[in-house]
Amino acid sequence: SPYGALDMAGNAWEWTSSKYQPYPYKVDDGRETLTGSDRRVVRGGSWSDSHLNVRCAYRDYLDPGRRYNVISFRVVAPGS
Repeated sequence: SPYGALDMAGNAWEWTSSKYQPYPYKVDDGRETLTGSDRRVVRGGSWSDSHLNVRCAYRDYLDPGRRYNVISFRVVAPGS
């Protein structure tokens, strides 16, 4: 990337806090509510997916109460 971030796609799906809702995005439809056991959006594909799914725009959903070996989360720290 132009920002120096390398190898950001395809290692593991990335959890998000958003509840899965169909598009279009509506800020007031409850998808950003952190409570509940609703399915949550995952993005980006993993090592077990087709190359067509390994991109940041690709999304799916999973149950946050289960374990998956292809899901991770990204830790972001501000630069100095």
